[in-house]
Amino acid sequence: MAISFWRCAAGAVLLAPFGRSGFRKMDRAGWGLPALAGILLALHFATWITSLELTSVANSVLLVTTAPIFVAIAARYLLKEHMKAAVWIGIVVAIAGTSLIAGGAGGGAASLRGDLLALIGAVTVAGYGLAAQVARRTLGIIEYAVITYGVGAVVLLPVCLATGAELWGYSPNTWAAIAGIVIGPQLLGHTMLNYVAKDIDATTIYVAVMAEPPIAIALAYLLFAEAPSLLVYPGGAAILIGILMVSTARRQRPELLE
Repeated sequence: MAISFWRCAAGAVLLAPFGRSGFRKMDRAGWGLPALAGILLALHFATWITSLELTSVANSVLLVTTAPIFVAIAARYLLKEHMKAAVWIGIVVAIAGTSLIAGGAGGGAASLRGDLLALIGAVTVAGYGLAAQVARRTLGIIEYAVITYGVGAVVLLPVCLATGAELWGYSPNTWAAIAGIVIGPQLLGHTMLNYVAKDIDATTIYVAVMAEPPIAIALAYLLFAEAPSLLVYPGGAAILIGILMVSTARRQRPELLE
């Protein structure tokens, strides 16, 4: 929770000075979607980062990468978008891979809870991506990012206080790691994804994030000697193939939410 808070709070504070002129031009209606995105971002960070304490890096990053599947499902049932047979097949393949990974959880109930939290993280980041796609059509990237990250921090702060999460008193190494998270994944990662959301649909954006699982799994092995379970390999391959099938089929339709 503390990592999630600092990631959002520091991102908002560092970007805020660059958006002063843009904020003056905003009306009240412009705050709605980025505020919703901020709530979803807070839920995403809180669930996904917590999942890393309970399950393996491999399980966590593979399961959270299923966000495009939830984007496709939302488009079908909330936006009444027609879905081709290839999309449904891809969803089934990804679900099968998810089941394999959950079935190979070696940490018992705790690991299964971590897997569930990672899936919730995928659902919430899918909503976050959809909100960004709509909001960025009329809102500048700095204004959008500051509001989203700021609302995320405001949501997370009382949760941290209520749960007794330590917000300071860290070692220099821990502060350095948090600074790395803010500069890398937050400012360069999330902000860049939100930047391109104006021109690229959410599904395509999250397909680009498919590079994350193999890199994260390799780093976890090198840094923590964390070897994934055998079922992660076929399960992870099924998830990535399913996501690719869904995304490829959905690119061949009118742009989402237009």
